[in-house]
Amino acid sequence: MTENSGMDVKGSAGLTIKKLVTGMAVFGILLIVASPLVAHFSSGYRFRAAVREVANDLQFARVLALKQNKEIQVVFNSSSYQVVRVSDGLIAKSRSFIIDYPEVTLSPLAITFNSGGNSSSQTITVSSPKETKNILVGSRGRVKLG
Repeated sequence: MTENSGMDVKGSAGLTIKKLVTGMAVFGILLIVASPLVAHFSSGYRFRAAVREVANDLQFARVLALKQNKEIQVVFNSSSYQVVRVSDGLIAKSRSFIIDYPEVTLSPLAITFNSGGNSSSQTITVSSPKETKNILVGSRGRVKLG
């Protein structure tokens, strides 16, 4: 009778270099295939974040008009906007999209919220090379993503 020390050299369950390299190659190919998809999804998330930020700042301007009982204007240009108190020109907020959202453009216009929080009905268009979204401001000052 021969004693078995518990180690069977031929039936070893370890990884060989060949299996390891093959696995790394497959992983690398999957990574290369998946990276454009990840970039596409992340650009969509960035765009939607920019749209939400503009809508939130429009709501901020409306609340500020109500709180201060003064006219507040949001002035847009193609890549930035400012929230300004009309009576004295005080800038309550200024935001530029050039660094955080370079692909996003805004429709240039100005929206004024009166002291009651109302505004004329207007639409702000937020665009990227792949998508366009509208933000609607109703006559009552309500901000709605369209």
